[in-house]
Amino acid sequence: MELDKLCQYVIEQLPDDRRQVMDRLIGEFTPTETMKLIIALVAATSKRERRILRLMMADIEKMEVEKN
Repeated sequence: MELDKLCQYVIEQLPDDRRQVMDRLIGEFTPTETMKLIIALVAATSKRERRILRLMMADIEKMEVEKN
C-alpha cells in the first residue's frame, strides 16, 4: 500500500475531533507524507498509548542530550 493511501485510510477512521486536531497541525506545519502518517497514527492512539509514546520520546531526547 502506498504511504498516502495508508495515511488516508487512517485519517478516515478518526473521530471528527481528532481529525480536526490533526488538520490544524498539518495546516500549521506543512509536514511531509511520512510525518502526516505519524500524526494520524498518534491521533488514533488511546490515552495509554500516547503515554507510552511520551515516555519513548523522553528517552530519545535524553539519549540525544547525552551524545552531545
